[in-house]
Amino acid sequence: MFDLEESVAEWRWEMMAAGIKAPVPLDELELHLRDDVEEQMRASAEAQAAFEAAVRRIGRASEIEREFKRACGAPWSARLWWLWLWIGSFGLFQTVILNLVGPYVFHRRSSAFFSHKWWADWFPSYVVWITLTLVGCAIGFTHWRSKRRATLE
Repeated sequence: MFDLEESVAEWRWEMMAAGIKAPVPLDELELHLRDDVEEQMRASAEAQAAFEAAVRRIGRASEIEREFKRACGAPWSARLWWLWLWIGSFGLFQTVILNLVGPYVFHRRSSAFFSHKWWADWFPSYVVWITLTLVGCAIGFTHWRSKRRATLE
């Protein structure tokens, strides 16, 4: 005997297994599924046939999850990683240039590579710029990998 509640619970579990774990969209999808089943049952359809048709109309879990990622994904990461990478690389480039040109132009002792003053004045700058560059690379790689996985599915 077909049990609608058990079938809906199993469908919900499949959606969660596919990656739709947020309760609000999952509840909304379940509401649409139940409404569709009710509408078909009012039109004299059997409960099991109505449920299967409603599931087909809503779509497979992987398709829905891909649509959610496309619609609700982090679009900022697509642009932000370039910003982090550009700022970090530019700052790192600028710091290196200042270190190379500094001893000759500014006649400052802190510009001499690896002196005690250099570690105090320049090393923190290198750490900041390298960190920003690495963060940009990490976000960019993660974004690229997620887009590649989405196209392979």
